[in-house]
Amino acid sequence: MKIILTGATGFIGTEVLDQAIAHNYIEHIYCITRKPLDRKYFAKSAKGKVTELLHDNFGNYEDSTMQFLKEAGVEGCIWCLGPNTHPDATKRAEEEKVRISYPVAAAEVFSGYLATALSPQFMPKRKFPFRFVFLSAYAAEQDQFRGLWYWSDWRKMKGAAEKGLFDVADHSETIQGHKCFESIVLRPGQVIKAGDAIGTILWEATVPSISVDRIAKAALRAALTGTGDEKKRILENKECLGDDWAMVNTLHA
Repeated sequence: MKIILTGATGFIGTEVLDQAIAHNYIEHIYCITRKPLDRKYFAKSAKGKVTELLHDNFGNYEDSTMQFLKEAGVEGCIWCLGPNTHPDATKRAEEEKVRISYPVAAAEVFSGYLATALSPQFMPKRKFPFRFVFLSAYAAEQDQFRGLWYWSDWRKMKGAAEKGLFDVADHSETIQGHKCFESIVLRPGQVIKAGDAIGTILWEATVPSISVDRIAKAALRAALTGTGDEKKRILENKECLGDDWAMVNTLHA
């Protein structure tokens, strides 16, 4: 599978990139990024699996870039772009642009330009539909009018992005009876460093949280195979942790 990755220089994106390079079923990663990647990703150890596409405006994509990705046969995107911190109320317009407008704008372009180039008849040679995997947040709220007791701006911005992505999927082109574009949302709790095994297990078992290596694995799995249910679009923190944690984390459902 060939994927687009954004946020590849960030905390979660770096882990996704490392795992994608090592993954046997990820053929190539096209990193759309403002900042150049660490040069280690172009060493022999990366096996030529990474292409860096420097890009300034994530609200707009040139036809030449889309044509390049289309001809390459890109089949999915993992969206890790955006600060993993609570919004700054003094910069609301900029925060909304990065957290909501950017992923939705990308999904609209990818659904119309890249997803329509895929077809069910090429399976399993090509992955279909095009999957857009979005890193949202625990307790994201799509209802923008609902009163919330805590982290209201954070949760509503993430929820607005989710709703926008689902709208793009719902209005995407139907090919041979199937939608060509699918939006999948992951809602991790606090993302923590992968370190001491016992400490990580205790942390994940007591509060809504997940180690960065687990959320990266969940994102790649979603891009490759979806959720396992066409009607299921959201994977909560306990589901991102995996089957082994299904019972441990039920209290955070």
